[in-house]
Amino acid sequence: MRTRAKWSRWGWGRGEGYSLEIGGTFRCSVVLKPASGDEPGSYSASINAVECGRYLDRESAMRAVEQRLESDMARILRDWTVYQALKALNGDEVPRLALNPRKP
Repeated sequence: MRTRAKWSRWGWGRGEGYSLEIGGTFRCSVVLKPASGDEPGSYSASINAVECGRYLDRESAMRAVEQRLESDMARILRDWTVYQALKALNGDEVPRLALNPRKP
């Protein structure tokens, strides 16, 4: 069973990676990209398959993911609060703007 709300490790050695899942909405990963040629090894960080950057060490990559995740969650919580308030003020209906079909 996959662990949620905390980092879990998968793979070994050159195939090493770490995952963090929050509520099925945020899927975060930090994956080791081994050294190749002149480039040193690095950790690739992403949230929902969107690249968040490359870092020389795992801890920096995880910290970057966590900071971005917390920032995104703060925006979601603000929007959720507004959504709930507007719905409550509108008789438990979600307010809609005038959504008229476009004229040909």
